[in-house]
Parts: sequence; C-alpha cells; structure tokens
Amino acid sequence: MIWFKFIKSIIRVLSSNISPKQISGAVVLGLFIGLNPYFTLHSLVFLVLIYFLQVHVATAFLSIAIWKIIGYLVDPLSHAIGYWLLVKIDSLNPFWTNLYNTSIIPFTKFYNTVVLGSFVISLILTIPVFIFCQKFIVFYRANVRKKVENLKIVKLFKLSNIYKIYSRFKG
Repeated sequence: MIWFKFIKSIIRVLSSNISPKQISGAVVLGLFIGLNPYFTLHSLVFLVLIYFLQVHVATAFLSIAIWKIIGYLVDPLSHAIGYWLLVKIDSLNPFWTNLYNTSIIPFTKFYNTVVLGSFVISLILTIPVFIFCQKFIVFYRANVRKKVENLKIVKLFKLSNIYKIYSRFKG
C-alpha cells in the first residue's frame, strides 16, 4: 500500500503547477542527503537549505527516500571513490590532516570512505540530475499527463480519496 502512496505522490507533484526548477532543486537537495549513509553535518546543512530555498519540501523528502534506496546500491562505488581519495592519493594526505585538525570538519565524517565517496558522487550528479528532472517534468506535463490521468488506476486513486472524504462527513 505504501508503494501506491509513493507513486501517487510522484504523479501529484509532476501534475501540479509547481515550477520544474523548484521540483528539480528539491530532487538535487534530496540527492545529497539520500546518498549519504549517515546523518552528518553536511546532511544537516542540506536539510536547512531545503527549508530556506524555494524548493518543494515534500518533493525533497520523497527524493531523500528514493535516493536512500539508490544509495545502498551504490555503496560499493562510494567506498571505492572514498578509499581512492583518502588512501591512494598520497598528495592529499596533508590536506586531509589539516582538514580534520579544524574544529568542525570532523562532524562531516569525511574520514569515512563511503561518506566521502557518496558526497563526491552527489557533486558529480548534481547538474545532470537537475537538468534531467527539468526536462522530464516539462516532457511529462506536455505529453504524458493527460494519458496518465486517463488510466483506470489513477481514476481509482481519485475515487478512493473522494470516498474517504465522503465517509468522513457521513459519520
């Protein structure tokens, strides 16, 4: 049942009048929190950004859930990238040492290979995900929205909400 609510939420956001940039921005901010395996300082920063920037907050949290699932699948890649940056590149050792000797940076947990790797993957994916989401939303609204609204299962969702409202007032 939760999957139906999940799909319903996605369709509702895609069909709404919310700007594609706001939705795409929410997806990208969710990317940074969702791919991260732990709650760290930079996760908190992105969570605050979700509330202060003009992005769709519900979409951001939906995006976090989706990226969390994807994050577990790309953990081996995140580990490999983080390990490469932390261990294999000797010229970065003084940088990491100086970074961790500051007072606040250890709270980012960049000493963890998976955290560092997932942050790098998030940085790499930021622009492609933002552009893809914008183009997909515009395409969906122009070409697919009417077809989706005419699907029997979507009509069933709409009827179920009407029934819920009716049953509340009926008593």
